Amino acid sequence: MRSIRIPWTAVLVVVLAAVPAWTLPREAVHPSDDTEVFTGAEETARGATPARPALGYWKVRLTLRVPATERAVRVGVLMPLSDGRQDVLGRRVAAPGFQFRESVVTPNQRAEWTAERAGATAVTYDLAVRVVETTATPIPADPIASLPRPPEGEAALAPTPRVQSDAPEVRRRAQKIVGRATRLDEVIWSLYQYTAAFVPAADPPGPQDAVAVLAARRGTSLGRARTLTALLQAAGVPARLVGGLRLGTAAEKRATNSWVEAWTGSRWIPLDPAGGYFATLPTSYLALYRGDLPLIVHTAGVDVEYGFAIRAATRRAVEEGEEDEEGALPAGRRPVVRGAAQQPVETHTTYVSEPVASVVLIADQSVPAAVTDRILAEAHDAAINCVLLTARFESRYFRESYLERLVMTNLPLIRQAHLVLVATADDAGLYALLGLGERNVRLDDARIIAAGAMGRPAALMLGSLLYHLTQPGEVVLVNGHTDLLPLWELARANLIDGTPMAEEAARWNIDALVLGEAGARLPSWRRPLMLLWARAVRAQVPLSALTLILILPIIASLVVIARVVVGLETFGTFGPVIVSLAFITTGLQWGLVIFVVIVGLGVLLRAALQRLRLQAVSRLAILIALVSAVMGGLTLLGAVLGIGPLLNISIFPMVIMSNVIESFAASQVELGTAEALRMTGATLLLAVACYLVVDQAGLQSLVLAYPEVLLATVAFDVLLGKWRGVRLLEYFRFFRAVRHGRADAVAVSPGEAPRS
Repeated sequence: MRSIRIPWTAVLVVVLAAVPAWTLPREAVHPSDDTEVFTGAEETARGATPARPALGYWKVRLTLRVPATERAVRVGVLMPLSDGRQDVLGRRVAAPGFQFRESVVTPNQRAEWTAERAGATAVTYDLAVRVVETTATPIPADPIASLPRPPEGEAALAPTPRVQSDAPEVRRRAQKIVGRATRLDEVIWSLYQYTAAFVPAADPPGPQDAVAVLAARRGTSLGRARTLTALLQAAGVPARLVGGLRLGTAAEKRATNSWVEAWTGSRWIPLDPAGGYFATLPTSYLALYRGDLPLIVHTAGVDVEYGFAIRAATRRAVEEGEEDEEGALPAGRRPVVRGAAQQPVETHTTYVSEPVASVVLIADQSVPAAVTDRILAEAHDAAINCVLLTARFESRYFRESYLERLVMTNLPLIRQAHLVLVATADDAGLYALLGLGERNVRLDDARIIAAGAMGRPAALMLGSLLYHLTQPGEVVLVNGHTDLLPLWELARANLIDGTPMAEEAARWNIDALVLGEAGARLPSWRRPLMLLWARAVRAQVPLSALTLILILPIIASLVVIARVVVGLETFGTFGPVIVSLAFITTGLQWGLVIFVVIVGLGVLLRAALQRLRLQAVSRLAILIALVSAVMGGLTLLGAVLGIGPLLNISIFPMVIMSNVIESFAASQVELGTAEALRMTGATLLLAVACYLVVDQAGLQSLVLAYPEVLLATVAFDVLLGKWRGVRLLEYFRFFRAVRHGRADAVAVSPGEAPRS
């Protein structure tokens, strides 16, 4: 067997390449008002990526080390959002002595820490993420000239100081590479192949802008990504830079990775010329931000050090929130934000080094900046860790579902809180807190404040149910829509001064119901019902869905009144019942839009089908297919535009809507268009009336607290079934007939026969 001789020069190259990156000198702080830290120079070894799973779970920790200073300090970092490829399932922040804010400016999210003065502090930001490996996406073979513009508009074609897509040399090179190609797939592939052949440069001389890298044909991953972005834009293809992390087991890393996203008319596809990925990315790529932006911006003259610690995790640890000792931190988590349907959620926090208490505030209203600043400042002065989460939605059902998810996502923080305050327009916050019972969460001595418009009897039942499930120190129910600031003062006085909740509530003229060992109690004859609901909650039965079922008889009674007493004529006897139920889940505004769109398109198709002379069953089947297609299209539109109510469109009954369309067409033929429109308006009016009565009168919580109300509706329906009187609308019709009859009689002279 022959021995293999290795040249000593190869050994020397390997040894030199193994020198750790930390031996390289750090970049000097930029002498400006704010220091901008650009990164993105990490190289990806081609062909060295191991076999990857289709789904990857990771935990990432960003650590910012801020030195002691007497100056005001501000540090801003771009952090990842969820999209179709990655989901941010949890966020935690620990920032002793700093105030923290997060803001979303699509397509990026910025985290910012501020302090008037700072001691030597280590700020941490923890992420739990799930990344899906995308399959290679075929690029359309469409002409570039007909390419629709992306949501960002012309910004995806605009040059920047480091992506000089308007430079003459860039335009000439792009034209030379592309040649006569006009198809999108040919242009993208040609430019990608060209930049992928550039020589890697771990520590190149000179700037890493597109012009310099194009001239040298060598550069870092950031330089090559900028060059590909500039060439694509010069060729007329919208493109943008992406900065992110290459995930893997690393004690701490500073360098990030860079790649490109190109617009294909309907979606962005990834291109990584440095890593060799075309229209696909592995699960080890996490996008932090989009655009040629600095990763970190901080106060000039303050030498902020940073590093990312990355480790692989399991699905159970990431999705179910289980923590190990290494990853446990006393801080908060942000909710899941999926895809383009980002919700208007804001997170504000303040942390102190030695807190005396921790508070979680959740509101479904937009809180003014002055109120937010005051709450955070008072919490900081009182040595209270405070997290404020705000979200605003129209639909009560959608708001309740999202608030419940918000509570579950922040479960580790709520477990550690001394006080949890939920302020909503109605009882949606109370229902969201009941979700804690599904996970058998016990809050021990913590206090719960739930504010919202709700009837006192129903509030007593639901509050007692919450107290029984979570076993807190107290449950305080505030009736009526109350501003967040008085509620915060109520909580602060109780935590710091020990003022009883009832006493402090009276000082602020707040109608509060306190449940606890010494507070109000549910009457003994109501406790068996409360215990039954508790068993249902622990058995994972969603009370919101159960409530929708229980209010159906009440809505049906309203329809009986409208038809029997008032005399409204509608399409279908109980079609308005189902439509009003759909309005409850989508909200009235979007529910009306969905109804009009579905019926309008259905009537147009029904008119087209009339020429085919089909049987009624076949026509109805075709209409059902149309309604389902329209509902699916509206759902996708809601996902793309971020309209939450459109995501709940599936509750709209397809068969009922198809029958409404068929009935409209039949009435139009038999009675005329005016009569068909009148009956459609009556159907819609009755559905809106049922929605307003149920949603605004608080009947949903009332029927859960007193289900015997359903027996009263049955008795009421029996009485209406015996009704034999004249309907209200018939009085108007007969009154007009009598008035016209009298007018005709006066017009005829005595003794003169009426003319025929």
